[in-house]
Amino acid sequence: MELISLQPLWWLLAIVVLFLGWQFSLVDNELWKRATSFVLRVVAVILLILALCRPFSFSTSDDLHVIFLVDVSQSIELSEALQATEEIEAALEQLRRNDSYSIYAFGSESRAFDSPQALGDWVRSWDEAGADDRFRNATEISNTLLKTRMQFPAGKVKRMVVFSDGQDTDGFLPKSIRQLTQEDVELSFRRIKSLTKAEAAVVGLEPSTPKAFIGEVVRMAVDVSSNQPIDGNLRLVHRGVVVQEQTVKLSGDRVDQFFFDVEMNTPGNSKWTAELAVKDDYFPINNQRTGTVTVRGKPRILILHEDEKEMRAFARALEKQDVMVEVRGQFGMPDSLKGLIAFDAIVLSDFPATAMTPRQMEMLKRYVKDFGGGLAMFGSENSFGLGGYHRTPVEEVMPLISRFEKEKEKPSLAMVLVIDKSGSMSGLPMALARQASKAAVELLGPTDSIGVVGFDDQPLLVSEMRSATQSDATCSDIDTVDAGGGTNMYPAMVVAKEMLENAPAKIRHMICLSDGHTQQADHLTLTQAMTDSGITVSTVALGDADRQLLASISEVGRGRYYETQDPANVPQIFTKETMQASKSAIKEDLFGTVQTGDHVALAGFNQSDLPFTLGYVMTQAKPTAQVLLVAETGDPLLAVSRFGLGTGFAFTSDVTEKWGGEWLAWGDCGKFWGQIFRSMVRKSDGEGIQIEQHVVRDQWQLDIKRFDLAGNLQSKVDWELAAVDREGRLTQYEVAEVGLGRYQATIPVDSATNLTVRLRDKDSNKLKVLHYDRPYPVEYLLSNQLPEEIEKLPSADLDQLTADLKRQPSRQSIVHWFYIAALACLLVSTLLRRV
Repeated sequence: MELISLQPLWWLLAIVVLFLGWQFSLVDNELWKRATSFVLRVVAVILLILALCRPFSFSTSDDLHVIFLVDVSQSIELSEALQATEEIEAALEQLRRNDSYSIYAFGSESRAFDSPQALGDWVRSWDEAGADDRFRNATEISNTLLKTRMQFPAGKVKRMVVFSDGQDTDGFLPKSIRQLTQEDVELSFRRIKSLTKAEAAVVGLEPSTPKAFIGEVVRMAVDVSSNQPIDGNLRLVHRGVVVQEQTVKLSGDRVDQFFFDVEMNTPGNSKWTAELAVKDDYFPINNQRTGTVTVRGKPRILILHEDEKEMRAFARALEKQDVMVEVRGQFGMPDSLKGLIAFDAIVLSDFPATAMTPRQMEMLKRYVKDFGGGLAMFGSENSFGLGGYHRTPVEEVMPLISRFEKEKEKPSLAMVLVIDKSGSMSGLPMALARQASKAAVELLGPTDSIGVVGFDDQPLLVSEMRSATQSDATCSDIDTVDAGGGTNMYPAMVVAKEMLENAPAKIRHMICLSDGHTQQADHLTLTQAMTDSGITVSTVALGDADRQLLASISEVGRGRYYETQDPANVPQIFTKETMQASKSAIKEDLFGTVQTGDHVALAGFNQSDLPFTLGYVMTQAKPTAQVLLVAETGDPLLAVSRFGLGTGFAFTSDVTEKWGGEWLAWGDCGKFWGQIFRSMVRKSDGEGIQIEQHVVRDQWQLDIKRFDLAGNLQSKVDWELAAVDREGRLTQYEVAEVGLGRYQATIPVDSATNLTVRLRDKDSNKLKVLHYDRPYPVEYLLSNQLPEEIEKLPSADLDQLTADLKRQPSRQSIVHWFYIAALACLLVSTLLRRV
């Protein structure tokens, strides 16, 4: 017998004995009766105290508790899972009176059921309501083993039977099995069939080298598996184009390997995708795998221009200098950070902010700041403030800003903003419309004036025509505008027309913004009347606006037409339109070029060599900018500045025939600009950093080694590790030193589809960029081979469920005997006192 120790109760026992002794002195009875009664009462108290200590005795038992685990993941035929419930039901008939059981279904998690029938009903319900794909998208055998083992009661034989195809997806099966063995759990395995439907998967894409040079042939090894012999087509895709294709025959009983030999012609992080196309494939999700080859060689520049043909001469000049140039049009901006990083520099030339989303502009900023990219802007009517870049993330990167003092000789501007304030503009659209209107006010010069008219069912004079010097009052009026009501733009245009006709300015302009269909009216006749009186009209169509009407108004009004689905683009549109209307940001003439700064990019060129410029955009240099060239007027032409890890670069003229004809005709044009771009592009500066990476249970683990120039491992490196997801969110992580020159970091990938990671040695400014592309879940990788750990498990014999039970030591409570003995002592003691 053993007692569970409690806090000593000896003082309590002493008090009870004194109390009983006092009672002993009060009783008038024979001495032996009084003595015996006293002793019995003391014994009763002692027994009660011992009972509170929960005494027990050791014994052995062959009572059994069995846990049944049934795999219901995507790789399992549900009919097999139902068959397993029938086998469990038959096996339960063997259990004896003191035996017990638990039943669990498992996939990506586990769920308990009271009976085999309840589990069967749950599985059968999927035929009507559909299966829970989230529950079924993994087979976490090892995790389920560790969780459910906690249900074994003490003192019973522990048996566990697993019904599964054995395809564990969480990667810790050997450790889990060892843990169960140490805890005397008898684990057995009952194999059930995987899917019998035809299924094939691309299980790996491995380049022969992760880094290559231009022109090098890299062998891409593609591993493909299937659950039966299948014929199909295997394609290698690069940037959406099928580079190579071959017909494949899959054996069905092993992993088949196929090869593609590809010449690397694209510098940067070159992403390749292997795609498998087969007939009657059950899971299409597993038919792709991606891989990345980092190709170094010629710097790769992306030039964005509204009219790609305008940049051909400039691109040819650069290509002669071993600079690879890709020119894209209006919709050519990459939509992901990974797409940007494929280029060493991005050039915005006659490419307005309205051609990008706010998210893309934020990505450009991060591309420069966090990943060392180069961003250049060339001058045009669609650049700097004229292009709508005022107060945008792109302007933050640039060494030059769009603000400037309007020259006195420039004509004055009177402008009226006609803003839709109907109910459909509620929330973010209205807030951004107010922001856009205030940005337009701030861009006007002291001789300009502006008014604001809102409209719903009726026109509302938001702000009367005021001088731009009273911008605070105008902005306060704009802040009072709220959305509500219908849409009737015509009366508001009439009010705005009257305001402009009474304005003394030389340029009179109206901007109309709407997101709906206005009431019927003769808008075009009204617009023509304004045009005849010297008023120009531009329009902005937001969301579901009447695009045809607004486009016609801008055409008749000799203005410009804009359309966007995203309200966040409205501020850039208003900025661009305001500066276009003011005609005050451009100087066109023949200007000499003056060198004002010393920079490696200008090495080998004398000021007398530099050509004239036919025009440029007026800007101001930031305090941190290094202005290299100016026009003879003193305005900046060429400037550069560091921004984070990268470089911002601005040329306020252009390199087309419009303003840059002299530059294109110059014999050293290609040499000059090739040198400029080489000075600003992202460099390969990750030498000496060696990284091994692997993903385990949604944890991206990086094992890092840092070598110095002599090849020795370096310790105490000051690392900076940051990850950027698809939405552009940046998260910092710690890097821990685990040995001499050896470091580790863990990045949770969770549900992220892709991540871009920057690892920087802050001491030497070395930089490594890594990419994570989430593969399809391992659940969809069907295999006919069992893991080695499963192969070694004994096969479950459900007919002998209760056979060969090893008796287990158990604790039997004997508290009740102490209570009975104490009660008996008290009864006898009372009887002796009464007799």
